[in-house]
Amino acid sequence: MKVISALAIGACVVCGCVPVLVGAGILTGYALGNDSASGNIKTEYRALWDEALFTLQDMEAEIVNRNESKGVLKARILEYDVTVAINTITPEMQRLKVSARKLLLPKPQFAQKVFFNIIEDLE
Repeated sequence: MKVISALAIGACVVCGCVPVLVGAGILTGYALGNDSASGNIKTEYRALWDEALFTLQDMEAEIVNRNESKGVLKARILEYDVTVAINTITPEMQRLKVSARKLLLPKPQFAQKVFFNIIEDLE
């Protein structure tokens, strides 16, 4: 059983999906892509939307586009173009994806920073 678990985690890491447990289990899975960080968050849509908006404002972002019904926030932080997308999986589970680009080049580390800033205070 330990071998199977180790192989599953190893395959996940190789594919770019890193399971992470944050706080009391809010984040159930996490992936860092070419220009984005994404994961499943155990919370209600409204709580995640409000926290994403608050985090961007706290990071002194200029909100370029806000569409709550589609779950999309577009902002500019310093020289980065940031997009936050929230998709509902179940009423208690949301998929959060944060992408970041600077001068059209992908910046996954900045996306990761914004992603973790958003989920940090959800507990």
